[in-house]
Amino acid sequence: MVIVYLLLSTLTYVHFKMENSMKRMLDQEVTVLIILGAALKNNQIGPTLKARLKKGAELLQENPNLIVIVSGGKGNALKKSEGQLMKECLIIEFGIEANRILVEDDSENTYENLTNSKLLVPDGKKAIITSEFHTIRASFLANRVEMDAQILGVRTPRNKRFKLEMREYLAIIKSFFFDSY
Repeated sequence: MVIVYLLLSTLTYVHFKMENSMKRMLDQEVTVLIILGAALKNNQIGPTLKARLKKGAELLQENPNLIVIVSGGKGNALKKSEGQLMKECLIIEFGIEANRILVEDDSENTYENLTNSKLLVPDGKKAIITSEFHTIRASFLANRVEMDAQILGVRTPRNKRFKLEMREYLAIIKSFFFDSY
């Protein structure tokens, strides 16, 4: 019974941490945004990734000195990388200037997203934009790669949230043991 209580308490705590990530305001010290990619379907940006890009575009429009790294690799069936499609979306749909967008498209997972993005702009405080269910692992991995970063969550479409959050609990455990320096 104690184990069940501890498990439920932990899951509840983590869920509320995820929810609170959407209430954060951008720290003034942030110089670079990193928008993490999300799986594409038929080489198209889906609602989860679109929400991340919209949040990033809003912050870029409010803060003209910020630059952004769009981070996402190229799966086997993709014609273009997630990063390249994200850049095109920011330019075409949100009017962000191309010279403010850096593309990281060699990564295959969140650990590589952050490691490779850090290489593009090693200095300065960063803000990582991802879905709220993904914020705990993104924060953990940012610390692991020694990135000074603020984590900003974006709401996941309701019809996908439960499934993705449940999967994320397992991904956090996997990252703890297998995503290393």
